Amino acid sequence: MFEIVFYNSKGSVLFGGGKSSSRWHIIEVDGLGLPGKSYKTCIYENCVGQETVNLHTNARTITLKGDFFMSNGYVNEYKNVLSILDKEGVLEIRNMGMVRRINGYCTQFLPLEKKGEYLPFTIQFVCDTPYFESEPAFEVPVFKIIPKLDCDFTFPGMFSERITKRNVYINSNAETEPIIIINTGSNPNGILQIFNYTSGESLKINYEPLSNEYITVDVKNRKIFNQNGDNLLNYLADESFFDGFHLYPGDNEIEVTLGTANTELEVILRYNECFLEAAI
Repeated sequence: MFEIVFYNSKGSVLFGGGKSSSRWHIIEVDGLGLPGKSYKTCIYENCVGQETVNLHTNARTITLKGDFFMSNGYVNEYKNVLSILDKEGVLEIRNMGMVRRINGYCTQFLPLEKKGEYLPFTIQFVCDTPYFESEPAFEVPVFKIIPKLDCDFTFPGMFSERITKRNVYINSNAETEPIIIINTGSNPNGILQIFNYTSGESLKINYEPLSNEYITVDVKNRKIFNQNGDNLLNYLADESFFDGFHLYPGDNEIEVTLGTANTELEVILRYNECFLEAAI
């Protein structure tokens, strides 16, 4: 069954297709395919065609057309939906067990002339970032010490497995920006660096973490903070840029390096795969 849910802190509203029980019945949806693009071109004298000098992926516009069923209690629901649509939120597209989501806000709600118990409507959403995300998120360890002995006496170099590099495969058609979650353990030591050897991109954080500190490097939202909410963004190295670190469709060889080998550090890569279109 095809459904679209829009939700935020005010609540949620379900737009249903087919045999959905929602009062908000979808008849037509536009804007779930490839995002639009803007071009800048140059034309040269005595040369055929043109040269594209700039290509930009535009924000996405999603338009829903349908009918609102005005059965018992519809007035309160109608008012509640208007308060939800007034705030920015998340559009979640569900179809045949597949879920795609995208952040957006309602820019137009246009009720039309009533037809019996039905009120035709048109709703338009604008999504600043045009890519759809998969749900739920993936979590992949890229730095982890796994002890091999069930006792307190261990030699990490001999009796443990040390994961510092692995291939992360992105099964989508658009790049994604991950969240990097760092658990320092009881013996952190060194400067953290994360490499994507496939793309040649890297991040370096000039911060020596404290024991049992949890650090989140949120590439997508341009934030670095610990479990106490302390802002660590200033420790990002001058040569590192958030907009220069992505996971790309296909293989991504990721490695984490740290100063010493006997640390209890764990690093988890969390990401949602991104798609150029919704699954419908």
